[in-house]
Amino acid sequence: EKIVLHKSADFGKNKNLQNLLILTAIKADKSRVMDYINRLDNYDGPEIAKIALGEPYCLYEEAFLIYKKCNLNAEAMETLLT
Repeated sequence: EKIVLHKSADFGKNKNLQNLLILTAIKADKSRVMDYINRLDNYDGPEIAKIALGEPYCLYEEAFLIYKKCNLNAEAMETLLT
């Protein structure tokens, strides 16, 4: 976590590590997901949002924020309506 969140390190910009950190939080500690979404910006947003929306996670607010951050407004609106 510290390696990825520390912006000056090369690891902090690594897309795969950011994806792994967010996905691990989705599965193990949902309370950290929103913070990671807000702090990180180099992850596969649409794919992670789909996972967050799926069963058994149902993280609608987190998925909405990911779509909004990725400028996928139609998907963000659909998340609100679901």
